Amino acid sequence: MGAGMNQEQKSCLVAGIIITGILITILFCGCIEPEKENDEVTNNSLQNTTQDIKPTASIPEPANITSIKVVKFEPARPCPSCANLGNFAKETLELHFPEDYKTGKISYETVNFQDPENIILVKKYGVMGSSLYINVIKDGKEEIIDATEMWNYVWDKEDYIKVFKNKLDALKKGD
Repeated sequence: MGAGMNQEQKSCLVAGIIITGILITILFCGCIEPEKENDEVTNNSLQNTTQDIKPTASIPEPANITSIKVVKFEPARPCPSCANLGNFAKETLELHFPEDYKTGKISYETVNFQDPENIILVKKYGVMGSSLYINVIKDGKEEIIDATEMWNYVWDKEDYIKVFKNKLDALKKGD
């Protein structure tokens, strides 16, 4: 710590760092669903009902894309950064893909991952907390793309929209 700091200033700085760490931990823990060890619905009834679709970090090869669905998963009470993750994605669609958005070729959906009614979607996408995915339907098959990198832009709306637009443009090149 700084040579010009007295003991009281050092103590306040350390306390501030600890409190900030605790607040950040609380903020992020509120957006992650705790794991359930003995969830009968998960373990029994869904074993054979969902497809084994694995999220990928890469953009698929251009093909006959029939639709793109942007799916935002959030808890029942999302934090501000979770809300931005979805709100900015939807705004990108409305601003830069208005015709595709109006016709449903590109769509947006928000899903509460804590709601038991959404368990099939949660399993299908492999959701463990607040997240954003792009589901591309091409040649009659689904490919789910994990858009985790969009978390880097949840506090910079302009950059978020630019990056997300470019990502979607790259997907649409198969048209």
